[in-house]
Amino acid sequence: METYYSRPENKQGKKEELWQHIIKTKELASKFAGDFGEDAAGEWLGIFHDAGKASEMFQGVLKHCEHNVNHAAAGAYLIMGYKLLSRVIFAHHDGLKWFIDDDLKNSYSGNAENDSFTGKRFAVSGKEQYETAFGYIRDRVGIPKEKPVLKKNIESYYKNLPVMLHSRMLLSCLCDADYTASASHEDESILKLAEENTIDAVHIITKLGSYREEIKRKSNSDSKLNRLRDIVYESCVKAAELPSGMFTLTAPTGTGKTLALLSFAVNHAKLYSKRRIIIVLPFLSIISQNAEIYRVICGDVLEAHSMASYGDDDNVKLLAERWNSPVVITTSVKFFEAFFKSKPSDLRFLHSISNSVIVFDEAQCISPELMGTSIETLRTMCEMFGCTVLLSTATQPAFDIRKDIEFHHKEIMPDPLSLYSQTRRVDVEWDIDGRTPLEQIAEEMSVHNSVCCVLNRKDHTHKLFDLLSDKCPEGECFYISTDMCKAHRDNVLKEIGKRLRSGMPCRLVSTSCIEAGVDLDFSCMYRALAPLESIIQCAGRCNRNGRGEGKMTVFIPDEEKLYPTSFIGNAANIVKLLMTRHLVDICCPDHIREYFELILSDRNYDHDKNKLVSAIDDYDFDKTEKEYRIITQNGVNVLVPYYAKTELFTELVEEARTKGISKAWMRKAAPITVTSYREDKLSELAERCFIYTKHGKEYVPGWYILLGDKYYDNSAGLHFDDESSLDYLV
Repeated sequence: METYYSRPENKQGKKEELWQHIIKTKELASKFAGDFGEDAAGEWLGIFHDAGKASEMFQGVLKHCEHNVNHAAAGAYLIMGYKLLSRVIFAHHDGLKWFIDDDLKNSYSGNAENDSFTGKRFAVSGKEQYETAFGYIRDRVGIPKEKPVLKKNIESYYKNLPVMLHSRMLLSCLCDADYTASASHEDESILKLAEENTIDAVHIITKLGSYREEIKRKSNSDSKLNRLRDIVYESCVKAAELPSGMFTLTAPTGTGKTLALLSFAVNHAKLYSKRRIIIVLPFLSIISQNAEIYRVICGDVLEAHSMASYGDDDNVKLLAERWNSPVVITTSVKFFEAFFKSKPSDLRFLHSISNSVIVFDEAQCISPELMGTSIETLRTMCEMFGCTVLLSTATQPAFDIRKDIEFHHKEIMPDPLSLYSQTRRVDVEWDIDGRTPLEQIAEEMSVHNSVCCVLNRKDHTHKLFDLLSDKCPEGECFYISTDMCKAHRDNVLKEIGKRLRSGMPCRLVSTSCIEAGVDLDFSCMYRALAPLESIIQCAGRCNRNGRGEGKMTVFIPDEEKLYPTSFIGNAANIVKLLMTRHLVDICCPDHIREYFELILSDRNYDHDKNKLVSAIDDYDFDKTEKEYRIITQNGVNVLVPYYAKTELFTELVEEARTKGISKAWMRKAAPITVTSYREDKLSELAERCFIYTKHGKEYVPGWYILLGDKYYDNSAGLHFDDESSLDYLV
């Protein structure tokens, strides 16, 4: 039998025969798919995925005399009887397509030389070549006796969503197996990294107990509040004994949800043999603080998000690409959008989510325009792929009133209403009958020792910060927004925390980025009228430890433009509508539910946006990926000259100018990178980054280096003279 190879020779000059690669891939794919009970399907995918390489044309690719070749269609045709598996094999290089039958038949019959999606030539064409390819697989690898049995897809309002997700999960298994097997040709130790890195629940439970006791020992919180935190924590431990599925934790801000959530997750993982815990946070701006806590308790924690830095350790980078870590911390954007991607490289880690405990901190941040498909995706992961999901928030959305969501869940707190009534720490003054000049807010803030104002627009925050700074001694006023790089924001938050704990004067102007997961405790708050969940989250940064009396004033700025998006404006107006019915009590779950009922029953938000629904109805993977976007603005990355990281900035600029940038460069740049939506200004004021390719020097879309420090302020971060950008958070 003719010898076929899978790839060019490695650095040691050794070639890998095709059957060797196939066997490694099928073993890995079977193991990965076995995590959700489809090991036989994974085996079949691995065996047939590269059948097209058993051809003269593909061997010509390895000899550099052929190019633009589709070798995936052959294996897809050979298992055409298993439609889902066939589509996955067809997709394992170029992405998922649903309607592939004509291409497969044309490949077998020889009626067409190219596929209809990419224009690539079929590596295997005609009956005779197919018999050769199949014979090679049969004789050198073997055909499994066990037929692939796939799970039945659940029923959903979005009727094609479960089967499309099923396709992505299997493609994730195949592409991860394929990539890992391929990498092992260069370095056999790579296979060890594919071994499951599961959670040591007993160790984490012990560390969590010690950490919590130390926190309680140092706490200066009101004793009544500490007792309520104990109730939340103990309720989570008890709920962990319940069978896997969907859970909610509805508890006010400041009741210790961060540790309570972890207690649920780790105890549930121990009891039900879940392999990892995935913590999903809404914003990049709050990840550092939370990750630091989890790392102290859990030890081995992987941050998986756009600004994560993995240093120069290739093994850590591989673990990050595969999410092979006992505890993963990620963002809503990274987590949810992965379930709607179509390209194999974007899906590599997806199968690692199966059989995990997934915890959402601040679940109210799920957009109504994507809420149906998001929650239905989580339900699919629970019912088909062995996950447990916990949605935690102080402002639990009324998911159950949406016609497109099957929301069967268990609430962890036995009496949320009583809990809210006992945690009233802030008196709210609703000053929304007229408008208040920012000059007046600055005047009022200047006389407070511990005060914060949160505004909806960045141009408002800049104006108020300048006004306040003019009225106060130097060093007493601070600013926070996503226009500050991570290193800058972290340093400012540390300084604010230190001043608040020591009783030193501290006045903060911020965008909404501090409203979720940031442990700050002011005695007085101001909040521009906003969606009710934002107002409640803002109140959670006031009198957080229940000592004394906190006060928050909700007002409407006397400015021309009030809101960055129409949805935020509409939600704020619903708060005004509620105030015409009755005084809104931010500690009343019934009022919170009434607010969400009004939003989610609105005809614009009672189901997901029409273009996304249409794409799912049409089995259109590419359009689905395009339409499921949590952040609709196209941001660009800007390397900024933050003064505390001058050495790092200089090093990165030199490397970018002489060698071009790389993924490793981007990871190293993460602490001093800002996402900006003002590419129009950056094209004038910043230097574009480039890479070297086989075609020469090419500019990288979406990466800039800020020239000089005129437009990066050591107080306010990145800004321009005509600043009016929106406060989008990722």
